[in-house]
This record gives sequence, structure tokens and C-alpha cells, in this order.
Amino acid sequence: MFYRCFDIFSPEEQSILKKYRKENFADKRLVYNERRAIGKCPLTPEEVGLVLRAVGFDNSTRIYLAAGELFGGERFMKPFRDLFPRLENHSSVDSSEELVANTRGLLGSAVDYMVCLLSDIFMPTYDGPSNFANNLLGHRLYYGFRTTLRPDRKGLAPIFIDRENGQTAGFEQAVRRVMLKTNFGGPHKRVPPESFYTNSWPECFCQMSPSNPADKCPPDNVLEILESQLENEVNRDLEALMETNSTRRTEI
Repeated sequence: MFYRCFDIFSPEEQSILKKYRKENFADKRLVYNERRAIGKCPLTPEEVGLVLRAVGFDNSTRIYLAAGELFGGERFMKPFRDLFPRLENHSSVDSSEELVANTRGLLGSAVDYMVCLLSDIFMPTYDGPSNFANNLLGHRLYYGFRTTLRPDRKGLAPIFIDRENGQTAGFEQAVRRVMLKTNFGGPHKRVPPESFYTNSWPECFCQMSPSNPADKCPPDNVLEILESQLENEVNRDLEALMETNSTRRTEI
């Protein structure tokens, strides 16, 4: 994602990115300044933090980070952590050996997905070819148009560029003006290249008075029902595991 958006990295890190790009993608002329100006570069952790601060979140906000190890390490995370110290991920919310051992596997990704699905607010920092973010956006729409902060990277780019050049006056107000133009997860017309999976409204949404019962809206407490179903599944798995262990002890 950061290839040709990598002026923020050290020369050694840039070499790694260049090598990765050469081995995995077709050669293409990409210029950092041009790409960033049109919103093609992902937001950095610091930029994410500044957007959240500008729209009203303070350092008491609890934030769950659904991401793997960040390229560039703690050097990039420190500015964000300074703004929002209450930072969690799937390893910190559940330190069980099974989850720790699967930090790069499906189990960790599943925890990330469910936390993001049920969270009060979801903010994707990059919604390009990421199935994780795009599917979550659509899933949250389907579960009652849950609040999403979807940054307009093209609109924010000149504001961040001005800030880096020392023009900090009115920074937060400018960020808020851009963010207030977004739909915050509400129903909106799907415009290409937005995927059907990211926004299936109105085709796949229920109706209050449907002619076909299958199109009827789910109950208002759909999230409570979902959480109850998940809890029941976990309890069934635990019971099955205990029964298996008991059988093994008996056989021994």
C-alpha cells in the first residue's frame, strides 16, 4: 500500500518496499507527491490520530487496532499512542495462549472482525483492495447503519500537506469540514468504484411492510441476538472440549 507513498520511511525501509513491489507487482511509474495529493496514500497512524482528535475524541477514548505488525514499527505508532494511550488489539484483550499463537492466523483475524463489527465506531484508514475493511463497511450498514468514520483522503491530503509545511492555523476546523461531508455509515447511493459488498443498499435491505415475509426487517435488538448466539456457540465449544478431555482421562 505504501509503495511510492514511502517518503516517510528510512532509506533501508524504502529499499525493502521497492524490492517487495518489484517481486509482486508490475512495474509502474508512481510519484509520491502526485499520489498523496489525490488521496492514494493510506493515512499514517499520526494522521489517523489527528483526524480523531479534530472530530472530538480525547485521550480517554478506548481504541481497538485491527491490524498486523506495522511496517516501520513503534516509530510510527508512538505519535498515535501519545494521542490515544488506551490502545488495544486482539492480543491485549485476550492473552490466552491459543489466541497469542494465532496472531497471524484466522483466529486473530476473526476476533478483529467481530470487534470491528460490533464496535460503536469503525474507521478504516485504507479502503482500497482490502476485503477486510470493505466487507466490514457493508456488514455494519446491514446491522443498522452503524457509525463509520470514513476519511476522505483526497480532501484531507492538502490539509496535512499544509500542516507539514508549517501552516497549522485552522487545521482542526479544516479537518472537520472535510469529515462532515461523509455519510457516517448511513444509507447512501453506491457510486463506482464502491463495491456491492461495501454498500448493498437498497437491494439487500429489509422492508418494513414487505409483500414477501422473507424481506421483513430483523428485530431492533439484532445485535443482542447476535451476541447471545456467539455466547451460546462459545459455551457449546467449551462443553464439547470438557467432554473430550473427560473422555481422554477415562481412557487413560
